[in-house]
Amino acid sequence: MHLCLLFNAMLQHCYVPEGFGFSLIIPLLKDKHGDMTQSNMYRGISLSPVIAKLFEYVLLEFYEDQLTSDSLQFGFKKHSGCCHALFTFKEVSKCFITNGGKVYCAFIDASKAFDKVLHNGLFVKLLQKRVSVKFVRILQNWYSKLFASVLWNGLLGNIFPILCGVRQGAVLPLLLFSVYVDDLIRELRWSGYGAYVSNLFVGTIFYADDICLMSGSCFGLQKLLDICSD
Repeated sequence: MHLCLLFNAMLQHCYVPEGFGFSLIIPLLKDKHGDMTQSNMYRGISLSPVIAKLFEYVLLEFYEDQLTSDSLQFGFKKHSGCCHALFTFKEVSKCFITNGGKVYCAFIDASKAFDKVLHNGLFVKLLQKRVSVKFVRILQNWYSKLFASVLWNGLLGNIFPILCGVRQGAVLPLLLFSVYVDDLIRELRWSGYGAYVSNLFVGTIFYADDICLMSGSCFGLQKLLDICSD
C-alpha cells in the first residue's frame, strides 16, 4: 500500500526521490585473457536500489508501447533476440550469393556507447517520437539526480555525479538506448545505399550497440560507414 501511494505521487508530480538516483558500479572484466591493469578492459554494471528497479517496471507497464524502435534493431525487444539478427544476416547473404552477387559487410562496435548517451539529446528524441511528456519529465527529474560509487575489492570509492550515459544493468535504460540510436537506422535506410531484398532495405542489422552493415558493392558499404562516422 505504501509503495502504491509513493509511486502514484511520483507519477502525479513527475518527481523522483534522490535515493533512486544512486547506484553501485561493479567493474566486470570484458576478457579474462586481457590486461587486467587497463581500465578500458572493464565494463561497469550498475546496481540500483530494488525499489528504483520496481518503479522502472511500473513505468514500463505504462509507457513501453511508446518506446518503439526500428524493426532492424533486434536488441531489448520481446520476441526478438540475437538468433533473429543472425537469421536475417544469413538469409540476406544467401539471397545475394544464390543470385550470383556478393555481399560486402562491416561490423561496428560503438565504443562506450551506453556511457556516451547525452541526456538532453535523449529527451529531445523521446519528444520527437511523441512519447508522453509526463514520462519525459519523470526521466528528466530522475537523470538530474544520478550519482554513483565504484565498488572494488570490497572497498567503496567516492561518490560522483553521472552527467551522461544510461546505466547498464538497469531495466529502463536498455529501451531508452534503442530509441537513442534509432535515427541512425533511419539515416541508413534513407541513404539509398546498402543491401536490398526486392524493395526491402536490409543494409544494416542492430543488436544494441553492435552494428552490421551490408551492401552489394564496396562503394555502397563505404557510404554507410561514412553515415555511421558522421
